Amino acid sequence: MTPSARSYTLCYPVSGLRRGGRIRRLRLDHFREERGELVCAEGESAAYTLPSGTTDLFCANNRVFAYRQGAQSGSFLDTGVSYPAGASMHNFVALTDHEGGTRYFAIGGSYFYYYADTAGSIVTFSPTPSTTALALHHERLFGAAGSRVYYTKPLDFRGWENYGEHDAGYFDLLPGAGTVVDIFSMRDRLFFLRRYGITRLTGYCDIYDFVQVPMPFGAGETLSRVAVIGESAYFLTSAGLCRFDGSKTERVEGASDEEIALAGEIRAGLFGYTKFAADVTLRDGGSAVYVYDTVTERGYFIRRSYEACAFSAYVYTMRSGVCYRLTGKGVPASGTCRVLADLSFSDLGEGEKRLEAVHLAGSGTFTVTAQGSEGSAEVTAKAGEWARFPAAVRGEDVSLTVCASSSDASIGSLSLRVRREDRL
Repeated sequence: MTPSARSYTLCYPVSGLRRGGRIRRLRLDHFREERGELVCAEGESAAYTLPSGTTDLFCANNRVFAYRQGAQSGSFLDTGVSYPAGASMHNFVALTDHEGGTRYFAIGGSYFYYYADTAGSIVTFSPTPSTTALALHHERLFGAAGSRVYYTKPLDFRGWENYGEHDAGYFDLLPGAGTVVDIFSMRDRLFFLRRYGITRLTGYCDIYDFVQVPMPFGAGETLSRVAVIGESAYFLTSAGLCRFDGSKTERVEGASDEEIALAGEIRAGLFGYTKFAADVTLRDGGSAVYVYDTVTERGYFIRRSYEACAFSAYVYTMRSGVCYRLTGKGVPASGTCRVLADLSFSDLGEGEKRLEAVHLAGSGTFTVTAQGSEGSAEVTAKAGEWARFPAAVRGEDVSLTVCASSSDASIGSLSLRVRREDRL
C-alpha cells in the first residue's frame, strides 16, 4: 500500500545556501560568510570628526579626503591639511612615483590637482587631462576625458603638457564603445573601461608601438568604476556584477545583485583587498552598501545609514558630521541581520507541500517567518534545536525570512522539514 504522505528533511550548509535549484532567490542583509558560517556583518566606529561643510568623502591608499563643495576645497582627515578641490570632484587617486613616494590626484569636471603631503605642494592642470581616472603603466601616467586619452612623458607625473615624440601626448580611442568610465592596469596591459565596452592598449615607452584592441564585452551599459582584485577586474553594468579576466567580460553568477536598481551611475571600489563594494539603491527604494567577496564568491548587503561613503581597505561612511569606519561585527540600525530566501518544493513530487519546522545550526536565537500561498507563520528558533511552526505553511513556493538581533548570532546550516500530502 502506497503511503498517502511523506516527510522530507532538507539540509543546506552555508556553502550550499546559494541561489540555484530549489533556492530561487537568496539575499543576505547584514549577514556575511566567514569560515563556513553566516555571521553578523560590519559594525561601525567613529574614525574622524568631519570639517564643517563636508559634502562628500573620497578615499585612496586608505587615506580619507573630506570634500567641501561650497568652499571648493578638501582636506585629509588624518592630517587636517587642506587643499583646493574645485567646484565638483569626480575621483581621488593615489599613485606611487618612481622614487617610491605616494602622490595624490583630485579629478574634477574642469580641473585636475596634483597633491603631495603639504598644502604648498600643489600643481593645477586646467583644462584637465582626465575627467575619469588615472593609471600608471610602463612609466607613464594615462588619463582620459571623453574618448580622448592623454599621457605624460616617462617618469614625470607632472609632464602632461609638453607634447612631443618622446614627451607627453594624446590619442583618440576607436569609436563604438562610448566614453571612458575608468582606466586600470592589469596583467601587464592597460585597459579603458568604456560606457559600452573595454579597449586594451598595448604599448611601452615608444608611442609608435601603441596598439588598441577592442575586447569582447556584451554586458550592456557600464555603471561603475573598476575594482581590480587579483587577476580580474569587477564592475557593475546594467546586466549586474561583471568580471573581466583580461580577455572577456562575463556576468558573475550567484552574486546576489538582483535587488540592486541598475539604472544609473553607481559609486564602487575595492574593499579590504578581496572584496568589491558599491553604494547602491535597491529596487524597493532603500539604500545599502553592496559587497561581493571574491574569496567566498558571495554577495551581501551592509545596512548602515549614511550620507556618503568611500572604499579602500575599509568602508568609510559619513553621517551627521562624523566619519565612521565599518569593521568587525555589529547589528545595523534596523536592529536585525536577515537571510531572505524564496524556495520551491516542486521537485518533491505532486501533492500538497507543508513546511512544518526549521532547524538552524550555529549559535543564537532567531525569528523565522515563512510565507506560503495560504498564509504565513512565525516561530522563535534557538540554534541547535528544531522549532515547529504553530501551523504548517502550505504552498509549492515558500518565502523564508531568518532574523537575528544579536551580533554574536551565527548560522552554520539551515534545515527544513517538509511534508508532502499526496492528492487523492
